[in-house]
Amino acid sequence: MLAIIFTFVLTLRAEAGQVYTWTYEHGNLHITDSPPPKNAKIKDVLQYQRKSADEKLAEKQEQKEEALEDLKEKQNQQIEEAKRKARQADERAKEAVARAEQITRDNNAYIRRLGSTKEKRKQFRKRIRRLKQEAVTAQEVANAAIEEARLAFDAVKELEEKFEQENQPPQQNKPQQPQANIQE
Repeated sequence: MLAIIFTFVLTLRAEAGQVYTWTYEHGNLHITDSPPPKNAKIKDVLQYQRKSADEKLAEKQEQKEEALEDLKEKQNQQIEEAKRKARQADERAKEAVARAEQITRDNNAYIRRLGSTKEKRKQFRKRIRRLKQEAVTAQEVANAAIEEARLAFDAVKELEEKFEQENQPPQQNKPQQPQANIQE
């Protein structure tokens, strides 16, 4: 509460140059821009110097620059997080492709052994179908992982382009040349 009162008085009397904080008689706290009476107990005297317009402008510019730096840092963190997720998606895709290729090779070799004759093919028809479906499913999982990785890398690219556009200084609008309407 004291801080609020102090700030209020400081803003109202900023041109005073000094702000006094003192207690008087019954311990009541006073905050003024005029010196306290002689029998008052002074707690604090603050010197205040008013800022020039140039100083205020420089301070605002510094605040804007700090805010811009914070924004750029946040954007960089977002981009790095998106890149990390894209790399993870890429690794998952590579693992899924390798797994699908291994399953396909293993199943094809097993199917060749099972289906070496027409009779064996007929006998193990369901198992062969299941193994082929397993290979197809593994390929579909790998394709989905590849698509996920592609989308993650696209998201990184979009973020980078968006932040690049946001961080470019605004272009001044050039007056458009009037176009003549020629009628024949």
